[in-house]
Amino acid sequence: MGILLISVLIGFGCTEKIDIDLDDSYTRLVVYGNVTNETTAHLVEITKTSSYYYSEVPPPVTGANVEIFNDLGETVILTEKEEGKYYTPEDYSAVPGETYTLRIELPEPINENRIYTASTVMQPINPIDSIKLKPQPDWGTDGYMEVQCYYQDPPTKEYYMFNIFKNGIWLTDTITRRFVSDDEFYNGSYTNGIGVGYLDQGNEREITKPGDTVTFQACSITED
Repeated sequence: MGILLISVLIGFGCTEKIDIDLDDSYTRLVVYGNVTNETTAHLVEITKTSSYYYSEVPPPVTGANVEIFNDLGETVILTEKEEGKYYTPEDYSAVPGETYTLRIELPEPINENRIYTASTVMQPINPIDSIKLKPQPDWGTDGYMEVQCYYQDPPTKEYYMFNIFKNGIWLTDTITRRFVSDDEFYNGSYTNGIGVGYLDQGNEREITKPGDTVTFQACSITED
């Protein structure tokens, strides 16, 4: 009864209309990139913001000069293979502990800026012992498959980002699906099967069947 009463009171609460001024004319540069210590062609995708009011694909930024260099002065030039998608050479990998800087020079300025830079340190990470899939049939309507990780966390403060792949398809490809966490609850301890991802067995894209391959990727990231 108490919960019902509270709901009624909220339902009849006062309301006020607020107009939010969304500056639809102010274009911003959007950069998404992921560089790791794995040897592969790393992608940096560059677009402009699209209108808030329309469901349109963000326009790609083409013809930019994109490079990554470390604190040793080693520089790699990225190649635009698709519109707005710039790749490192396939034999490129970053080294944990070094600082890397991404530099983008645009063919035309966006809000009077042509050059954008960002720097970060490549964080080290311990090897993962193993992962396990544990059925959780009581979670949700059709149940979930929980991805559990076995890992020795170092005694220092760490921040992690987790990705899940099924048969090579990236499932955590949106911000609402990706796990980002610190190690507050297991700092310096062995995780012994901590949950790091979930596959919704009611979602056709995530249903696991015999013969499927599930891959877990742990990324050590900075706090920011």
